[in-house]
Amino acid sequence: MVKYTLTLEEVEIVNSVFPDDEPLFIVDGHKFREASSDWKERLKAKAIELGY
Repeated sequence: MVKYTLTLEEVEIVNSVFPDDEPLFIVDGHKFREASSDWKERLKAKAIELGY
């Protein structure tokens, strides 16, 4: 499996499809972390919702 690191710009793009009060990632300076432990499930649900 290939490991991929998101850029800050990519994190902001991903967060843009989630409500402002529930972002997928939290940006802290030049680093980011998951906003919640269920981030993978939320990302999969959003992808299904958007038709990916």
